[in-house]
Amino acid sequence: MGFIVSFLLYLQAYSLLVDHTAADESKDEVKIEVLYMPETCTQKSKKGDMLNAHYDGYLAKDGSKFYCSRSDNKGHPKWFVLGVGQVIKGLDIGMDGMCVGEKRKVIIPPSLAFGEKGKVPEDNHIVGHSFLACQHFGINGIN
Repeated sequence: MGFIVSFLLYLQAYSLLVDHTAADESKDEVKIEVLYMPETCTQKSKKGDMLNAHYDGYLAKDGSKFYCSRSDNKGHPKWFVLGVGQVIKGLDIGMDGMCVGEKRKVIIPPSLAFGEKGKVPEDNHIVGHSFLACQHFGINGIN
């Protein structure tokens, strides 16, 4: 009987630890809202694809814009390889599975954004609006 009580206490303590860990992970979650989905989508973006996308970045705290590819990049979308760290990690996550022509609102936590070293203060979430203009599949053999 003592073993069963000890085992149940162990399971209860373990479940509290797991629940706490899951709560911490949810703070580091990228939230994605699809604003526009094209009628046809023959293939979705994946790690290793070369993407050409517009991106507008805002601070969640006050809505101030800190980046706009249309003005900061002479109106041209940004080319990057998805999933290899050429953009902030939250954007790599938020643009995975997109269709050409799709528009998304992506909310990125500080831990997956710039942190204290970038344009955005460490404690701010980023709200990004992204538009996938074009993609090429399987660039550099990364899949």
